Amino acid sequence: MADLNLDPNQSTSGGTGPEVFVAATAEYAVSLEAYFNETNSLLAQYWAGGPGVALFDQERYFFTAADFSNEWSFANLQALSDLRYVRDNGNAGLSALSEIMSVLIYQNLVDHYGDVPYSEALRGAPEDGGILTPVYDDAKGIYDDLIVRLDAAIAVLSNTSGTLSVADLAVGDEDLIYGGDLDRWIAFANSLKLRLLMRQSITDPSVGPQVIALIAGGTFINDEAGLARVPFQGAAGLNQNPQWLRRQSSATGQFYVASLTSTDVLESLNDPRALVIYDAAVATGTLVGLEQGGINEIVGTKPADFSFPSAVAYGETNDVLFMSHWEVMFLRAEAAMRFGTADDELEMYEAAVTAHFDYIGATGAAAYLVDNLYDVGAPDQDKSNQIGIQKWISMNGLQESEGWIEARRFDVDGDNVFTDGIFTTPVRSVFADGVFPSIRLYPQTELSFNPNTPPDRDLFDKVFWDN
Repeated sequence: MADLNLDPNQSTSGGTGPEVFVAATAEYAVSLEAYFNETNSLLAQYWAGGPGVALFDQERYFFTAADFSNEWSFANLQALSDLRYVRDNGNAGLSALSEIMSVLIYQNLVDHYGDVPYSEALRGAPEDGGILTPVYDDAKGIYDDLIVRLDAAIAVLSNTSGTLSVADLAVGDEDLIYGGDLDRWIAFANSLKLRLLMRQSITDPSVGPQVIALIAGGTFINDEAGLARVPFQGAAGLNQNPQWLRRQSSATGQFYVASLTSTDVLESLNDPRALVIYDAAVATGTLVGLEQGGINEIVGTKPADFSFPSAVAYGETNDVLFMSHWEVMFLRAEAAMRFGTADDELEMYEAAVTAHFDYIGATGAAAYLVDNLYDVGAPDQDKSNQIGIQKWISMNGLQESEGWIEARRFDVDGDNVFTDGIFTTPVRSVFADGVFPSIRLYPQTELSFNPNTPPDRDLFDKVFWDN
């Protein structure tokens, strides 16, 4: 197995296309899991800081630009740079895979930062123009181009032109995600395209015809074997889960406990996944969450008093998920609800919930779906809220970044089921009651070295799809 815990100070340039593709995949897994996901576990109110550490700034929404430099560096300067190298130095198949991975990373950057360097990005070499301070491109325009790039990559992998040989498309063990199965990559690319389209769907319903056509003609991630994930086997110093490694390497270790926001929702729905996603508190044998940001308000507590993330959510052998089959099923349920696609919205909704139950090893999905009925005759806003809540639950400990992104998106006619009803203002928040971050600050590295970085960014700005 390749070394997935890479030294960010060691350049991978100059290697072969396959070697660099391994590095790029690992670099993005580190960026997503160790940095984006950890911070977003707080913003999505899955975790709260527990005993063993004083209330820290990020939990009360006191962010600085320096807080985001590592996630930006791993994703942008390293993974994207390496993927560009692969595109130019791999065969046609590997180049197409590098394009799909690049789309995935740019989607994540846009969804967290809004406008980012794109058209002039990764062009610092003299032969590429020597552009060291790239302009920031419009987020919507980037999204549009990402869809074009996905279509082109799918055409290559499908050999639409009929001109590519087996050798042209051959991909092997350098593919940590699917082991060279190009059909799986096509399904991943279609699923990613659906994510891009549906992310815009509430504020821009004009994407409907594209969604309808995609559902009618595309293949998608539809089972556990199709999960877009990077596996980690837990070998010390070689391939431990990046978030686990970062936490265990710190002086405090794992101090995050279950957020009361999340445990309240799970208990209100009588959700059997509660004590699968979280462990029971040792002191009581029950599910015990902590109010977001509330650790300093409780005197004399100890770790045994609270529920911690279970092995499902936190462990050295946990995979890093780029996209799950239940996420795709939720997207398809929502697409059917909004646009009347060829899918049955109820079947897709129930398949999504069931798939998540199965993946984490929870039982009782059928009874749960009866108790929490999805009423196809209900108003669209009610159904949207129900899809949003179930999707948010399913991202807990597995796709925390998507959980936070989607919690910002489910806003219909000014009513956001999360920020207006589910999320609680952290104790000692630097913001007013009911006010939550909606975007990332640009990292300090950009502010220091790129004069084109937009000034005056604050945490209340919004990505183009967020109303």
